[in-house]
Amino acid sequence: MKAWLNEMYWKLAVSLGFIEPPQMQPVPVRAPRTQPAQRRR
Repeated sequence: MKAWLNEMYWKLAVSLGFIEPPQMQPVPVRAPRTQPAQRRR
C-alpha cells in the first residue's frame, strides 16, 4: 500500500512539473564480433 501510494505521489508530482521526469539512457548494443576477432580471444 505504501509503495503504491508513493508511486502515485511521484507520478502526480512529475505530471504537475514539480519533479523532472527521468531521462532514459540509450542501451549500448555491442556489434557482433567477426570470426578472426573471436579467435584472438
